[in-house]
Amino acid sequence: MGGGISAVRDDEEWQQQVRQRLLAWFEKHRRPLPWRQTRNPYAILVSEILLQQTTVEAARPFFERFLQRFPTIHDLAKASLDEVLQVWAGIGYYARARHLHEAAKRIVEEFGGHIPSDFETLLQLPGIGRYTAGAIASIAFGKRVPALDTNAIRVLSRLLGWRGDPKSTTFQKRLWDAATALLPDEAPGEFNQALMDLAALICLPEAPECPLCPLQPLCAAAASGVPEQFPTLPQRRRWRKRREVACVIWREGYLLVAQRAEGWWQGLWECPRGEMLPDESPLNAAERLASERLGLTVTAQAILTTLTHTVTVHRITLTAVECRYLSGELRLQGYQDARWLPLEEAQRLPSPSPQKDLLAFLTHQRRLGRQASLF
Repeated sequence: MGGGISAVRDDEEWQQQVRQRLLAWFEKHRRPLPWRQTRNPYAILVSEILLQQTTVEAARPFFERFLQRFPTIHDLAKASLDEVLQVWAGIGYYARARHLHEAAKRIVEEFGGHIPSDFETLLQLPGIGRYTAGAIASIAFGKRVPALDTNAIRVLSRLLGWRGDPKSTTFQKRLWDAATALLPDEAPGEFNQALMDLAALICLPEAPECPLCPLQPLCAAAASGVPEQFPTLPQRRRWRKRREVACVIWREGYLLVAQRAEGWWQGLWECPRGEMLPDESPLNAAERLASERLGLTVTAQAILTTLTHTVTVHRITLTAVECRYLSGELRLQGYQDARWLPLEEAQRLPSPSPQKDLLAFLTHQRRLGRQASLF
């Protein structure tokens, strides 16, 4: 990190200019987001969990749809996990839905349905880390705590002229201390949201619009002439290639779908799938996985389609294999439930995006009159 950090934090005049300039800019340029039309802590909780892994544009319609289905925290707490996952379907990162559901139940049970306003108490709830707790506490309750996500960290790092890895423990501690010092006593939530909007509209990761920035006269990175070099970002992640097979198993016209007990898509339904061994063919992998994970003997007949998708650092090639049931009773490994269902009913279960794509493919095949090979 660069020098002069203590001087910056102790310079009250500089801090006051940052607050005044940023809040004045925010008053004119704030984004009209649906979760900003309310101070309802529940709505803000939902929005902040949603925004952990979803862009603002993708979150807009989903936020409103979610609140229509679960308008209060009591409604969410009373719902089954399957209901919540069904509504969440299509937005991804389903652990967020499980955490939000569990948090709602705990808030109802332990706090009578009142979302805690205390930062430390919020941190104890499932799925809520330091940023999310700070956002809820400051925006919904006016508490003077920072809310630093990746974008706000970029703004403050440039403003202060700090290099270094923003994910390092030392950098994080000093940055959160600096953010706390900058917060105004009044309307800290407005200040936190202003940082987010400045990051989204002007202080971009590449080619920041410094001439339009209200903080340019105060910004160390802008003065350096190379603001995009602040902070020092870690190397881009390397994708790990992974080959998987999905077992599309039919029995007397019914499709087998199973509910994940763990992992990326815990609680969601899919055609049973798993990783292929090195040099293993998709057909052999399907027969092996049906035996190991389901306790079934099947005959793998044909490759139906190949899908590609990503999960965290994995770039997955998923080969769907049509299988016919021969014998055996279900003995599940890695799944908590399984059902033989008509294709139409399987489509109504909460499922991850790759499964939805696979079911859409099967439906399309049926419409083309290819039922003989599929059923």
